[in-house]
Amino acid sequence: MLTRRWGMPVEPTPRRRRLGAELRRIREALGWTQEEAASRLGYRSLSTVSKIEKGVQGLKIQQLPHFFEVYEITDPELREELRDLVRRAGEADWWQQYQGVVDDPLGDYLSLVESASSLFVFNPAAIHGLLQTPEYARAVTEGSRAWKTPEDIDGFVSMRQEHQKNMLERDPALKIWAVLPEGLLRQEVGGRPVMRAQVEHLIDLARTAPNITIQVLPHRAGAHAGMDGPFMLMSFPTGRDLVCIESMRASLHLNEPETVEVYRTTSDLLKSDALSQKASLPLLTTIAKDLA
Repeated sequence: MLTRRWGMPVEPTPRRRRLGAELRRIREALGWTQEEAASRLGYRSLSTVSKIEKGVQGLKIQQLPHFFEVYEITDPELREELRDLVRRAGEADWWQQYQGVVDDPLGDYLSLVESASSLFVFNPAAIHGLLQTPEYARAVTEGSRAWKTPEDIDGFVSMRQEHQKNMLERDPALKIWAVLPEGLLRQEVGGRPVMRAQVEHLIDLARTAPNITIQVLPHRAGAHAGMDGPFMLMSFPTGRDLVCIESMRASLHLNEPETVEVYRTTSDLLKSDALSQKASLPLLTTIAKDLA
C-alpha cells in the first residue's frame, strides 16, 4: 500500500478537471466514498482524493497503473483516454489566446466538445454555434448583451468561429444531430438577409455533410418533449454520455446516469416529434423563400 504523498497543487485546467470528474464517476460506480478510495489507494487522507477529483492536484503517468488496478479500470479505450488527459494536463489550449473571453466554464465546454464523438443539440432560443454563419453568430452575440464592447464581441465571435472550424474539419468527424423548432428558424436574427443566409447554410449542411443531421420541429407539433428547455447530449468514444446545458457565459454539466437517461429519452422523443431530415428540407426551403 502506498503511504507517500503523490502530486502537488496545480492549476485546475479543463483536462485536469475532466480527469478528476472521470475518476469520481468510476469511484462512485464502485460505491466507494472518498475516504474508502483514499484507503484503497494508500493515501493517509481523503483530501488527496478530493483534490485529484477537483483537478487541483496533479497525477503523473507512472501513477495511473495503480489507479487502473485499484479502480478496476480494464477498458483499453478508457485507459488510453485517462493517459492522454494526464499527458496533456498542462498543455495550453488553443482558446487561451482569447484572454478575457474564455473563462473556466466555457473552457470546460470547449474541451468536452473536442473530445466528444457525437452531439445531440436542442435549443429553441438560438441555432447551435457549430451550425451558425458568422453573421448570425455576431447577431446572437450582440443581442445577448453579455459582451459590452466591440472588442469583446469580436473576440467571442472569432473564438466561436475558430472552434466551429476545428470541429467541422475534425477527423474522425464529429456527428451532430440538431432538432430546430420552426419558430427559431423564422426569428429574424440579424435581419432577413442574415437569417435567410443562415437557413440556406442549414440546407447546405443537411444536403452535403453526412455527419450532420438536421430536423425541423414544425409549429403543428404543438407541445413537445423539449419544452423544459435547451440541452445538449454529448457522447464520447468510451460510451459515456453527458448532458450540457449551455448559456452565453456558463455551462452546467450533468453526468448522473438517471439524469442522462431522462435527457436521452427526451432527445428520442424530439426526433420522433420532428420532421425527418428529408421532410425537413422542403420546409427549410420554404422558410428561406419567406425570408427573401
